[in-house]
Amino acid sequence: MRTLIDTSCMVAALCSWHEHHEATRIEVERSARTGGAMLLAAPSLIETYAVLTRLPAPHRISSQDAWTLLDANWGEGEVIALTATEYWRMLRDCQGEGITGGPVYDAVIAACARKGRADRILTWNEKHFSRYQGSLAIETPKRK
Repeated sequence: MRTLIDTSCMVAALCSWHEHHEATRIEVERSARTGGAMLLAAPSLIETYAVLTRLPAPHRISSQDAWTLLDANWGEGEVIALTATEYWRMLRDCQGEGITGGPVYDAVIAACARKGRADRILTWNEKHFSRYQGSLAIETPKRK
């Protein structure tokens, strides 16, 4: 199974203090154990770095630590980025579907998932991606 992991799950997987850390870690490890591919949308990779380095104290980490965590956990992962043409197509689709504001960022993640032939998006923000249910499975890590 090809899984695209979004920012909410990337942060949860990396931060042991996060309320969803354990469930996310277990799901990511289960996916890896069963041979599943873990995909990263380029915008989520950047956003995760930004979040980790701007969290309020005591959870903020240095840029070096953020880099180290990301590289150690996903440095070998498949990063999916849109081309300029794909961005323009995605924006045209957003305009046509009336997608505005913050949900445009979710549209970028969904477009990356489709480009990477993901079977599912793993997220703690299911509602943000509900419009893409059908073409992609939208799943939350299982809670204990």
